[in-house]
Amino acid sequence: MYLISAYFDEHTTRQLQRFIDAVAQNTGNTYMIDNNVPPHLTISSFETRNPQNLCDDFVKLSELESHDINIFSVGEFLPYVIYVTPVLDLHLQQTAEKVYNILAVREDVTINRCYKPYSWFPHITLGKKLEKEQMIAAVRAMQTHFTPLKGKIVRLGLAQTNPHRDICTVDLK
Repeated sequence: MYLISAYFDEHTTRQLQRFIDAVAQNTGNTYMIDNNVPPHLTISSFETRNPQNLCDDFVKLSELESHDINIFSVGEFLPYVIYVTPVLDLHLQQTAEKVYNILAVREDVTINRCYKPYSWFPHITLGKKLEKEQMIAAVRAMQTHFTPLKGKIVRLGLAQTNPHRDICTVDLK
């Protein structure tokens, strides 16, 4: 599986990493840390039979501009995931549509149904593969540690998963 993800400015990355660390410390679930998953916002998740020229299409995204992001809420995908979610503003939606349009024309790419237009729910995973008691502990940790956060998306990355490994990245204007 491959991801196209947004990465944040240094301050935002540090704060999100603190949230990930707090979830890990309070739950004992270190999945995010063990798999080297950096704080990120997945914009697309897809599979391909022909990964050789993915970077050629991906670099087209370098024309996009960096932009502010407002993270105001903590949520859960029951039963296994805790996340924070940004406000889905016009700029973020247009970024997701641009990524989708670049990938959708490739016959060798199958885009995950949750990352198609009007199906995408932007979120930044803090903990994954949590058991029931771990989820309760993760929510408690975020009640203690979470504060709304204003940050900036400054880079996009194309990555393979399990473990997370960036293949190529582009800085945004």
